[in-house]
Amino acid sequence: MYNSKFVLSALFLSSSLFATTDIKPSEIKQEVLNEKYVKVDNIAPSLEEIFINDSTQTVKKLLSYRKIPNSFLSKSSIKNYYKNFNNQLIWSDKNGIKDISITLLETIKNDPVLKPNIKKAFNLEKILKELTKLEKTDDKYLESMTKIDFMLTSIYDKYMRYLSKGYINWKGFKRELRKLDEKEEILTDWEKFNVNKNTAKLLKEAIIQNDLSFAFNEVNYTYPKAKELASTINDFEKLSLEGGYIKLPKFKKLTLGDTSDIVKILRERLLQSKDLKENTCDIQNDITPDTISQIQRKEDNLQVNAQVANAVKPDTCEVYDEDLKEAVISFQKNHGLLADGIVGPTTRKYLNISVESKIAKMRLNLERMRWLPRSLGEKYLLVNIPDYRLKMYENNEVKLDMKTVVGTRKNPTPIFSNEMSFIVLNPYWRIPPRIVKREIIPKLVKNPSYLDGRGIRLHENWDHNSAEFDLNSIDWSLYDENRVATTNITTTIVNGEEVQTEEVVEPEKGPTMRFIQIPSDKNPLGRMKFMFPNKYAVYLHDSPAKRYFNYTKRAYSHGCVRLAEPKELLKAIASRDDNLDFDKASNILEDIEKTQIGLKKKIPVHMVYLTSWVDENNNLQFRDDIYKYDKIQKRLMYKSNKYM
Repeated sequence: MYNSKFVLSALFLSSSLFATTDIKPSEIKQEVLNEKYVKVDNIAPSLEEIFINDSTQTVKKLLSYRKIPNSFLSKSSIKNYYKNFNNQLIWSDKNGIKDISITLLETIKNDPVLKPNIKKAFNLEKILKELTKLEKTDDKYLESMTKIDFMLTSIYDKYMRYLSKGYINWKGFKRELRKLDEKEEILTDWEKFNVNKNTAKLLKEAIIQNDLSFAFNEVNYTYPKAKELASTINDFEKLSLEGGYIKLPKFKKLTLGDTSDIVKILRERLLQSKDLKENTCDIQNDITPDTISQIQRKEDNLQVNAQVANAVKPDTCEVYDEDLKEAVISFQKNHGLLADGIVGPTTRKYLNISVESKIAKMRLNLERMRWLPRSLGEKYLLVNIPDYRLKMYENNEVKLDMKTVVGTRKNPTPIFSNEMSFIVLNPYWRIPPRIVKREIIPKLVKNPSYLDGRGIRLHENWDHNSAEFDLNSIDWSLYDENRVATTNITTTIVNGEEVQTEEVVEPEKGPTMRFIQIPSDKNPLGRMKFMFPNKYAVYLHDSPAKRYFNYTKRAYSHGCVRLAEPKELLKAIASRDDNLDFDKASNILEDIEKTQIGLKKKIPVHMVYLTSWVDENNNLQFRDDIYKYDKIQKRLMYKSNKYM
């Protein structure tokens, strides 16, 4: 007869997987099955053959129902799964439920993104309920097992969808982006990459290998260090259970050589985040909410009577020394702050961000990693907008790292992926219509000479050789905005040449004008731009405004990405592309003649928005939510149950 492994496994599930639920399942007991199974135990056909035959018939019978029991999938989808398995049970055999079934449920339970909403997302209690009411009569036992099998298959399918497409309510997020344009005139976009894999075939292979990670890894995130970020969440959860970060009381600032009781608290706080590697001052047990309050009062008094404070011989643990300064600099770098080693109000604010807030941010960014292409490329460029940096990866190593300037919140850089196919030296700037309407026209109304000396001309189309309009012949105070091109520019390649196209808009009064700036040192694109044609007319480019690269926060562009060291990128590309000669390109840059160079090897470019990640040095990073996407997406994260 069938053994009782099925029952023991069910009890294991109820005790481990559902330990946090309020359900207390009654003990499940397996009765002796039909006498015919006992009789044929030692003769042909084998027990396994009998089980396969009977269970297959049961699967076929239940799949023929108009409403298939315990399936969350469409009828065609659930049938397709079992067709791949010749209508045999997937998650159970003659010995009962397979270990791989437990792996499925435990993996889902511990998923770093779904964990806070796991009960609602998968209704795992329903599995427990089915197990506890498992029919023990001979004619119902296989039917009950089959229903559980259907449920596990449905759960597997749903989990694979979340791994491949993400969990957020994406339609809701896109609606929020449209609202930004309607209410605040913030035009932005975020493209999500969905993995399309045959999950039934992946399951078949995973069952053959007895390893579900084979299927999960085919659709889950592949972003660098994503698994390390997921693992870090576990460490933060333990820290949260222990009470979280020690909170620093208010103070003016701390810098190298300062003496204060607060230094003791600062040491312990930086030890918690591993910015301080070792604390020779054993003060952990001394720090309590009461002592922190006492230190706060003492700090206030010392500020009033600084002479008395300087007369007291300090405890070495109260001295802000070099080791502590380096720890503060480490913390500041890992949070995108000015790394000066001074703990002022801003650094203190970031030190006091709760563990729970950081866990929520890490979960959200792991979710975002599920929206990216699974193959970023052997060699690719990655611009992380909140980090204000571009990195070139090759064979998983960072080969180039530079500062960038990205779009302002009013002109955000869109999030998408594409491929760089050509480079333009000495580029013309075809000024987007939104910039013309918002910025240039109002300035011309106030000062008709605003464009003098800027090298900006008015053309009848986007070809810089097309007919020009006389700037001085226009009365800008009477200017009709309908004469400005109203659609976004799309850059395409026609016969190997860069061409800007747009939807034709018939002007109401007179011909539509395009504003084009000629190549020069005043051109906002600088001397070169790196093109990956896209509908947003966004690209990487040089910039004459070098001062912005000295700022810590660098959101100042109209949406394109300005590069601090464009020549270094040019050199890095030339080193691997026969079509691009760096020395020849450098000579061209000495002139002002526009030159376009197509690349032999296209380079994937990924514009991403990550506010938490683990970097190539295994340092946990956090950044500000410069476009306020975190707030919107956190609200929508656990409102998506469309696959249940």
